[in-house]
Amino acid sequence: MKLVASLATALCLLTAAIVQSSSQTPAFNDPANLRGERVSPRDGRELPVDQGARGLEQLLRRLNTRASLMLIVAHPDDEDGGMLTFYSRGMGARVAMLTLNRGEGGQNAMTGDFEDALGLLRTQELLSADRYFGVNQMFGTEVDFGFSKTKEETFAKWTHERVLYDAVRAVRLYRPLVVASVFIGGVTDGHGHHQVSGEITQEVFKAAADPKVFPDQIAEGLLPWAPLKVYARVPMQAITSQGLFDYATGQYAPARFTNYVTGEVTTTTPSADVVVHEGNKDKLLEDKSYVQFARIGLGLQKSQIGNGMRMPPAGVFDIGYHRYGSRLDAAHQKAHEDSFFDGIDISIEGIASLAPGAPPLLRSGLAKLSASIAFATSRFDAANPSAIAPQLADALQQDDTLLSTLEAASFGNADEKASVLHELRVKRVQINDALTIALGLTLDATTSGADQTAGSAVVVLSKLSTTVSTDPLSVTREWLRSGDSSSSHASTQPEQREQSERLFSSTTDDVLPDVPGHESIPDLTLDRPVTRSLHATPRDTTSPTRPYFFRDSIETPVYSLHNPTLRNAPTDPPALTAWATVSFRGAAVQLGRIVHDGSQPLNLVPAYSLSLSAHAQVVPHAESKVALTASLSASSAPQKAMTLPVSIGNHLLHAQIAQVSVPGQADFHFVLSSAMPDSTTLDAAVTSAGVKYSEGYRTIGYGDLPRTNYFTPASDRLVPVDLKLPAHRRIAYLPGTGDDVPEALTSIGLKPEMLAVSDLTADRLKDFDTVILGVRTYNAHPDLHGAPTQVLLDFARNGGNVIVQYQTYEFTESDAPYPLTLDGSAEKVIDETALVRLLDARAPLLTTPNRIESADFDHWIEERGHGFLESWDKHYTAVTETHDPGQEPQRGGLVTAQLGKGHWTYCAFALYRQLPEAVPGSYRLFANMLGLADQQ
Repeated sequence: MKLVASLATALCLLTAAIVQSSSQTPAFNDPANLRGERVSPRDGRELPVDQGARGLEQLLRRLNTRASLMLIVAHPDDEDGGMLTFYSRGMGARVAMLTLNRGEGGQNAMTGDFEDALGLLRTQELLSADRYFGVNQMFGTEVDFGFSKTKEETFAKWTHERVLYDAVRAVRLYRPLVVASVFIGGVTDGHGHHQVSGEITQEVFKAAADPKVFPDQIAEGLLPWAPLKVYARVPMQAITSQGLFDYATGQYAPARFTNYVTGEVTTTTPSADVVVHEGNKDKLLEDKSYVQFARIGLGLQKSQIGNGMRMPPAGVFDIGYHRYGSRLDAAHQKAHEDSFFDGIDISIEGIASLAPGAPPLLRSGLAKLSASIAFATSRFDAANPSAIAPQLADALQQDDTLLSTLEAASFGNADEKASVLHELRVKRVQINDALTIALGLTLDATTSGADQTAGSAVVVLSKLSTTVSTDPLSVTREWLRSGDSSSSHASTQPEQREQSERLFSSTTDDVLPDVPGHESIPDLTLDRPVTRSLHATPRDTTSPTRPYFFRDSIETPVYSLHNPTLRNAPTDPPALTAWATVSFRGAAVQLGRIVHDGSQPLNLVPAYSLSLSAHAQVVPHAESKVALTASLSASSAPQKAMTLPVSIGNHLLHAQIAQVSVPGQADFHFVLSSAMPDSTTLDAAVTSAGVKYSEGYRTIGYGDLPRTNYFTPASDRLVPVDLKLPAHRRIAYLPGTGDDVPEALTSIGLKPEMLAVSDLTADRLKDFDTVILGVRTYNAHPDLHGAPTQVLLDFARNGGNVIVQYQTYEFTESDAPYPLTLDGSAEKVIDETALVRLLDARAPLLTTPNRIESADFDHWIEERGHGFLESWDKHYTAVTETHDPGQEPQRGGLVTAQLGKGHWTYCAFALYRQLPEAVPGSYRLFANMLGLADQQ
């Protein structure tokens, strides 16, 4: 698909007209390699389709094109995986995805992590899915603050400027020819976050190209970029006589579709200008279709979908996309296209269209490079993939020569030069990776233990091997590189950036000396891998490996950044990577490997981790003392028994100091003043060797996911509450997908005993007054249906008290004592400030032992609740009503029924979110649900 010369010139003139000269612009600092201009280290989790002959054939598709695409969506799991896989793996395009938030406000079917910890979990799930899609991942700095019913609410929390800033930065980083979205920016998108991502995708089409938009990015060295087209998926909702149904609000809205590029508003469904054939099979994908292969990746996002992902059947799976903007002239713009890239020169020679003012050697050099890649492709033999290694080596050297020549050459426009060099650097990485596979090269780098502390020596066993019988390969260099870029003082200056990459000190064996007289590395052959021990020591000032993004409160809807140069990165760079350069026929092939312990990448951790038993807790007015437990652990086992002084206190409560064993715990008891304010925070710290430690960390992840250390301050916020507890306090708890309710109840003296489904027998339940079902128990335990549930109902009939917390569609009428309805589109109330009316002020659930009032619903976080009942039998009593603006009144959030001698209660209110944050009313309401055990 080549453009005529006149069109190519016109496009470049347009770009030159909107882009300022960058002759004085500093080199851009890209520590996370989001531009893709450097070889990325492997992590050992590569898919089989990306290795060997299949992997090389995939890369050959990529080598023959400069097509590039960026998809912009709101959350992990919003992506059109079939489309991404079609273009990345089928066409060979370079594809990125910008996901605005990390899904912090979602549900969790796998672990008990929520909020920021859930965001870290979903980040790794999405990165695992990306391997199947074949895409490069970026993120915004926005936080998923929970379900949003309108675009206006989302923009009010995130701000339009911030979202656009993240999108513009991502586009200027990746420089895609095409941008696209799953969403269009209207009510058919539903979720307010979806609508925002759709609108921003269209707006970034113009904004990223305008140097007057976010000039601080230009000053940073990030040049403007003008994508050539923008698309969005055609909405699936039909226009009815009532208009368009908005599933977020449950209301109908007028049929209006806005083009945010042109400003045009229409009342008809956008046309399908491109149809993506996601159902087509690909021999390189285990003979699966693109959508089938992508669905495997989607299935790895288990926190949202559990283990129930279904594979779509083989056959036609066509998805339409509408074109909202194009910079191509009318002569080259078809009404109905075969591809996003129709009319765009995506050949290697098409790189020249970026620079009409380039010296003639650019076109001749690109033609030579293209011919070499085409020749290598024509010679490819899946039975003997190494046969094309010489041709790939030629292509790599040609790219290197062209790069070095152009770097020294004069262009008519410095921005044109930067654009050309960017694409050649990206192409060089692709050729390097292809040659690595053709030569059967692998590099492994292991160490003992995934956690290392600053000041402790790290010994890395490096093994470089080949599976191909060729002439001996010369290993010209091996070295270690640190990636401590979370430091808040990271600099954009090249000389200081070099220092920041050397936060590990090393011995002379770490890097092969370039001067004569030193030990050389032996040649690499099929039967003789190169194995070496590399040594490094994290400097004492090296920061722990931690997320570069953070927020001080879960009520803050956006992240702050430890290091702004990492903005848009999915994670921090790896703590330590091993590298090698291998020479083959004059071509320098580079390999990298993240240092690991066999299962997890190496992380740098602080010497000590200090945590308290809670980060927030209520203090009943009847209590004059509060107990805290401080836990202290060391990242490495002390050589001898030792204790350290831990202090806890604040300006109101004088610090107490206790000697704590390492590892070990100590209990602290504070006497509270009657004049205690609405809340006060106790801070803990420990000092060792002159260094103060005042935070702890825990590991987030499950199964094969890479782990992330989640850091939190060692502090506890105390909130006084007028709280009375029930008399019958023998409580059992059956966990669901995970929550912190048991810990919250324990903090007020109501420690529940944890049960499994197998414990639900009549004889076992005789020991309890109340049985509580955790969040989404029927989702987590399919075996809970049937006989175990009947045991629970019989328990209630015999005088017991059953409390069922928020459930999803797996919870059916047969799991309840009387008919009720909770379908797949169960209602939710997402405004945490929505008025809650008490329908029967005399109901025991609202009076005993605490009189519930409207003030008990103040200071809630994120939402009122999920999974409100749609309907229920007359045997149930609904005691509350609440709703979002424009929503029908919701009375299914808290319903209770007398069942024989006992009680059965369903609570959709998100108490599992409120209790860990010490929201006073949540404790009073939960105590009343437990108090039904007193109402026999």
